[in-house]
Amino acid sequence: MNRERGRISSEAAAGLLTLAAYLPFLLLRTLIAGGGNPARLSLIGTAFSNRKELPSFLPTISGSGYDGQFFLRFALNPFDLARTAYGITLDVPFRAQRIGYPFLSWLLSFGNAHLVPLSLIAVNIAAVTTIAWAAARLARGSARPVLTGLAASTFFGYAMSTGRDLSEPTAAALALVAMNLFEENRNLLAGLAFAAATLTLETELVIPIAIGIVWLFQQVRRYRGPIPRLDTRILPWLIPGAVALAWQLTLSNIEHTFPAASDLSGNLGVPVVTVLAGISAHLNQISLSNLIWFGQLAVLAAMTALALSSLRSPAVPPYLKVALVLMLLLVISISGEVWNHSSYFRAFDLLWLIAVITWMRSRPRLPAIAAIGPLAWLASAIPLILFL
Repeated sequence: MNRERGRISSEAAAGLLTLAAYLPFLLLRTLIAGGGNPARLSLIGTAFSNRKELPSFLPTISGSGYDGQFFLRFALNPFDLARTAYGITLDVPFRAQRIGYPFLSWLLSFGNAHLVPLSLIAVNIAAVTTIAWAAARLARGSARPVLTGLAASTFFGYAMSTGRDLSEPTAAALALVAMNLFEENRNLLAGLAFAAATLTLETELVIPIAIGIVWLFQQVRRYRGPIPRLDTRILPWLIPGAVALAWQLTLSNIEHTFPAASDLSGNLGVPVVTVLAGISAHLNQISLSNLIWFGQLAVLAAMTALALSSLRSPAVPPYLKVALVLMLLLVISISGEVWNHSSYFRAFDLLWLIAVITWMRSRPRLPAIAAIGPLAWLASAIPLILFL
């Protein structure tokens, strides 16, 4: 009983520490970089907005803005999937497939458009807190579950995501909750949670795919005659796959094209080549932004290497091992559009989460090394307090 209470308190501690980090960060970013206006964090650009049709309380910046403007647009009304609405035009068709985060923000705002800028921030604060709680829970039995939770929630990419109204933290929180449910054999709930994560960010489908690969491999190994009866273990990968396909079909009727097609063509490149091109691009100019980029890359690479060195550990479940490999393959195949820009590697957050949890669950001798995550987050968050 005491051990169980200790585990629960560790999860709560990880969540509270995360909350203590993000609340002042986002408050200072809103006051300093945002000039006291939370709507400025979405960075609505003049290139994709029409001032005459845009709600008057939403400010714009010159240029193309940033991805948060599209999440804000859907948070104003997630049921209006038109290419242009509320004065904002989607740049690419796949924006609408990431509906989970704006839908939750719309719910929290009670449909009040004036509350949406605040609800976008609030949902992400809840998300990073959930990430800490869920990661600490997944690290049950490891030496330091609190550190695992904190290292997961303070991924430096989440400073960018929470600071610019982006979907990565919400998607990750749903995925980690689903992983907990899966490991507790609550397969129907796990499938539904994975589906919600996939509707928030498509890369979260990597984990259900890993679960499906392990399940299929186990069925092949156990095959001795008649086809075995299906059980609920197929639900954690079957449900999110079916939901993702249904959503693609729904959106294709609106866009007259599959959003996933533009997603793949725009975000995938030649494996390794795009990585080397990104490194070369950042080496061409010495700047604070590029120095931060290389520091973040080094931390991400180090944690990934530690996780890969732990793949033989029996304490790490097979699906986590497969997910780590799949996510690494995806990361080295991401297009130059991602590698060439200083976006705090936010698109690689799932690699960080899986790596941290994998390594910590292998019961490493020096778990305190994971403290490099919160330190890297702090160094990355400071510039975002000063600049949009």
